[in-house]
Amino acid sequence: MKTSKFFIGAIFCLTLVTSCSDDDDTPAPVIEEEQITNVSLTFTNDADPSDVVIMADVAPDGQNGASTSSVSGSFTSGATYSLSLSLLNAEEDPNDPEDVLNDDIIPEADEHFFVYAVSGLDLTMTRDSDDIEGPDGSSLGVNTTWVAGAAGSGNLQIVLIHEPTSVDVSDEFGAATGGSEDINLTFQNVEIQ
Repeated sequence: MKTSKFFIGAIFCLTLVTSCSDDDDTPAPVIEEEQITNVSLTFTNDADPSDVVIMADVAPDGQNGASTSSVSGSFTSGATYSLSLSLLNAEEDPNDPEDVLNDDIIPEADEHFFVYAVSGLDLTMTRDSDDIEGPDGSSLGVNTTWVAGAAGSGNLQIVLIHEPTSVDVSDEFGAATGGSEDINLTFQNVEIQ
């Protein structure tokens, strides 16, 4: 009888010890980046809708894999352009891609921020007053206006930051610290004529 009481007591103590867990062993949450296979920037001249510049990047396995970029058309010196962005995920179904911009990024605008940069190009940009509100009340960078200056050629970069620590729009192109990059693309040989 003593043996069975001792045995039951031992099992009870063992159950108490093994049922307690240490919450410090919980893994840190993973920041899930958006899966984006197709990126398209379409710049349309506000005064001449037939004057269009399209920059496209296709990365069938997502932005960390191989990709093909192209630039079609050239900016007209002195013209003002409105940018239309398209970010898609065609990995699962190329015939019916997911609209990552409208389904994921804009609804979670406080967790995303677009940064732009130009190199060798006389191209300026402003974040429109009707732009989507991003982190800390900043402008997300979806609705933007671009003005082409003097003729020349160079590069245009677009970066989408996921969960930035801080953002700065004092320079309209934008800057961010922290976070991870959903996309980081540089389109080369962009021309202003």
